[in-house]
Amino acid sequence: MESQFFNIKVKYLTQLEDQSIKKVTKQYVLKAISFTDAEAQIRTNLENDIPEFNIVNCNPFNIQDVRIDETKESFFKVKVAYQDIDEATGKVKKLIDNYIIQGNEIKDVTNSTNEMLNGSIMDYVIENIQLTKIDNVFYQVNK
Repeated sequence: MESQFFNIKVKYLTQLEDQSIKKVTKQYVLKAISFTDAEAQIRTNLENDIPEFNIVNCNPFNIQDVRIDETKESFFKVKVAYQDIDEATGKVKKLIDNYIIQGNEIKDVTNSTNEMLNGSIMDYVIENIQLTKIDNVFYQVNK
């Protein structure tokens, strides 16, 4: 069975410095083979930091890969378009891939995306870079 990425939102209560209680929602991304596996993984990854939480959303996430740089703060969703020629019809087809790239600013993300796609056999254009609300990505990747 092939694994895919999942976008998971969790809610929990946390105590602030002034002793008040606040409800927090955080978003995570991980790679799993099923919804059940994704939920089990998020519980394992968060159990030491957040003892009690509720999973409020668990959905497949249409991304091809992630690029982690732990020295960076934020996660960006990058939309990359490729052009391919259909050999049968001769028409140009547009293919879209989405990536999650960690960076501090658009420039970091653009550089990381270009580095990741360096040597690609198809020409590509970075169509969109969008800051996400993702708090963390749980996925072993090559940096």
